[in-house]
Amino acid sequence: MKEYQSNGVIDTQNLAQKVAQLTYPGLIITLNGDLGAGKTTFTKALAQELGVKARVKSPTFNILNIYQGQDFPIYHFDAYRLEESGALDQGFEDYIGTDGLTLIEWPQYMADLLPNDYLSLNFIRQAGDNQRLIQITGQGTGAKLVEQLA
Repeated sequence: MKEYQSNGVIDTQNLAQKVAQLTYPGLIITLNGDLGAGKTTFTKALAQELGVKARVKSPTFNILNIYQGQDFPIYHFDAYRLEESGALDQGFEDYIGTDGLTLIEWPQYMADLLPNDYLSLNFIRQAGDNQRLIQITGQGTGAKLVEQLA
């Protein structure tokens, strides 16, 4: 596990830029943390770094937003609304780990669809309003990506 201290939006954006350098089609990144912890801020910066021109926002009501990056699509899930129904049999497996980068906020509600290879970021609020501790772990090939983060 690596830990990254973010003292504000710029630090979170800087981390997203570093992670963007390691992304590839098929990669899954899970984003854990309370509401307002920085998951969407991270996603916006990552998408921008990967060439997305569209406005990136949390897909809270849609569950899935698709953006076209410079080299591959980005599938951005917000699974919060799947707490009751779950993610099985909703067609989401057609996107996860396929031809694009998959980002999943609230991944615990899609756990049945997650493969053994993914990168995970956990956003933890700290004492200051804008301070976050971001814990980065990985499973399978995701663990190798953690080692590559400077």
